[in-house]
Amino acid sequence: MAFGLVGCGNSGTDSPAEEAQLPLDDDSGSDASQPPNIAQPIDDVPDTLGPEGDSSVTVSEEQYPLNSALGDIWGVEGDHYSIDFTITNGKFLLTPTIIDGVTHSLLVPVEASAIVYGELYSPGDSFAFATYSYSPFGSGGGVLAGNSYFDQATVGIDLNSSGDVEANEIFNVIGGTFEFGGELPDIELSFSLMLENGMSAEGHYTGLFDFADRI
Repeated sequence: MAFGLVGCGNSGTDSPAEEAQLPLDDDSGSDASQPPNIAQPIDDVPDTLGPEGDSSVTVSEEQYPLNSALGDIWGVEGDHYSIDFTITNGKFLLTPTIIDGVTHSLLVPVEASAIVYGELYSPGDSFAFATYSYSPFGSGGGVLAGNSYFDQATVGIDLNSSGDVEANEIFNVIGGTFEFGGELPDIELSFSLMLENGMSAEGHYTGLFDFADRI
């Protein structure tokens, strides 16, 4: 199952963020039918999915465009509802990935100069538009029950201009926030992050969010 969210370039964040929720519509077009052991290029995902405005991430005063967002819905995990997302300016490769002993075919960004990845946890049994703050605690012991948070996120930048983001150019996030604002369909994701190497990453993305249901 997959769903898409389309935002507009003049998105605002004045509406009550905590009231908006993502709809989960059934779609037989799940990529679960893809062979689990073959990496495939995704030709039908265009280089730009149509965000309006100046979607971008700025790292140490260098600005990089962002033009597509894909992700995975993992559903209820303990006291929270889990969604992962990746925002980039590259293409995507369907790659087999083992998670908790199960092979999933995930879309992995390639040929990119910037990649922003986050794992968000929304309290309850649905995903809400809200501010997600970094926490090192995770959901262990119910410490964060009732709170919107993320405990894993990375920012990758093509620092050596090789045409791709390499493993040593991906940095863990150790602080900051992701914020979904507005109301459907006029939404925007803003973020302000601190990276493990001391750099900061700030930006926003307004456009199509295309998620696959992994539940």
